[in-house]
Amino acid sequence: MDEKRLKETLEKAFPDTPAVFHNRLAAVAEGQRQEEKMPMKKMIFRVALVGLLVLSMTGGALAAMNHYGVLNFNAGWQESHYFTLPGAEDMIHYDLAEAQTGGLLWKVKEAAYDGRVLRVIYSVQDTAAAAPLTGDDIIEAYQALCEKNGVCLKADGNGEIFVNDQPVNLESLDARYGEGNGEIEYWFDCRLEGYHGLKLLPEGTITVSMPFAFKNDAARESAQADALSFTMDVGDAASRYSLSLPAPYDLGNGAVLALTDAHFSPVNVFIDGSISFKESRELQVPDEKDFEAMEAFLEGLPEYAAYFDAHLENADGETLGESRDGFIGHNISDDGAFTLIFRYENTPSDKYTDVNYLCLGDWRVPIPMAYKTK
Repeated sequence: MDEKRLKETLEKAFPDTPAVFHNRLAAVAEGQRQEEKMPMKKMIFRVALVGLLVLSMTGGALAAMNHYGVLNFNAGWQESHYFTLPGAEDMIHYDLAEAQTGGLLWKVKEAAYDGRVLRVIYSVQDTAAAAPLTGDDIIEAYQALCEKNGVCLKADGNGEIFVNDQPVNLESLDARYGEGNGEIEYWFDCRLEGYHGLKLLPEGTITVSMPFAFKNDAARESAQADALSFTMDVGDAASRYSLSLPAPYDLGNGAVLALTDAHFSPVNVFIDGSISFKESRELQVPDEKDFEAMEAFLEGLPEYAAYFDAHLENADGETLGESRDGFIGHNISDDGAFTLIFRYENTPSDKYTDVNYLCLGDWRVPIPMAYKTK
């Protein structure tokens, strides 16, 4: 990391007001993840099908966070978004790491990786506190701990951790007061994709590092470690739960849908794909720099419009869970070929059949999704 970026990181890691932290996380969720990670020329829209992946510290969100466990830690989501299938509990690793930085004790309480998504619960605790923390603003309380001790996690400044030494963006982050004296618990998840299109599908023993940001030399010298780091054996989850991709599906409208990734674990269902348009179909694609014209063009594509009502159904026509998150964008190759690029994330369901369907308007695209418990 160069000096300029380090300076910016520390400035963001120790903001003057809680609003700065909120704005930083929103920027991570809406911008950094798309621009630095997605291998496409231009992202037009990121569609949050349920809600934005930003901090939600309202009373309602805190009331919803009444479960402990990384696989059902609601963190502001509806409970239906954290439905898990048998075998999910086997993925959780407990009490993975702790580190002392002056008067703060940091712990990684739980972590789970299913071959695509890493979820972690960690905590920070003021060892001098005589009572649990209370108050309406958790972020303000956390920042007070950081200011007092001159240290925080760099992830709080740039939304970044490291997996097997590769930088990875956080996709969501939330917090609650812990039961211990002076304790705050954080929860985050991230799909393991690094910067510049790097796609991480690690297996076996993986190393996760969450570096600290120190405000001064005294804070650094009082720390036991430079990062909150841990390892865990995740087995062959990435390949075990990766589905065989079906053949490209002709939508019958001069367009072909092809899946580029399909993943079905006890915790997550991901479907990534693209829709390419045949040369026989007339497409008056505007200049990418003309945003309004491109927006109007996209809205006129039936395949694009169908995305917003997309869902999964089983062979009996039953809707399978709810969509948690997704995006749709486009890519224009050097030779002018136009492609829609999309992602869907769904919760697992106990109603999956051997063949299920991605429903896009009137199109029903068959997807084999055999569930594996081990």
